[in-house]
Amino acid sequence: MNLSPEHLHLAINHLPFLGSGLALVPLLVGLLRRHRPTLLTALALAAVCGWTTPLVMETGESAYHRYESGPARPYLDPQAASVMEIHEEHAETAAALFYLSALTSSLALGLNFKPLPGARLSAWAAAAAAFLALGAGVWVADSGGQIRRPDFRSLPQQPAH
Repeated sequence: MNLSPEHLHLAINHLPFLGSGLALVPLLVGLLRRHRPTLLTALALAAVCGWTTPLVMETGESAYHRYESGPARPYLDPQAASVMEIHEEHAETAAALFYLSALTSSLALGLNFKPLPGARLSAWAAAAAAFLALGAGVWVADSGGQIRRPDFRSLPQQPAH
């Protein structure tokens, strides 16, 4: 199977933020019930999903280059380029929060594995970062969905030629 960068991007682009969102429930359960196995599992999930950010960013960049060079252009309408620019700006801004979530979850995982001083506070910080990553991901996904779906756009529609 030969997957294009667009296919790969569409397949994995939700991991950094939806993984953070999925990790929130067991993370909060682990914190509130003081159940270490649940907490460790949730922190590992949030960390692994957050660390997929570079791959998601790279496949998105590659997909954009394929659009610019022509192979993907016939499948998109004339406004797609401006929507892709917006999506790229959103993704670059949100990436900082995805990395923050990955980093805080990784650190909290290490601190809670023993557990060490500050472990509980670090897990709360990881939960806050995961929540921020989830919100940022929704913002990025909204602009990403508009690339192929003109009906999702708030931009004025241009007539088809």
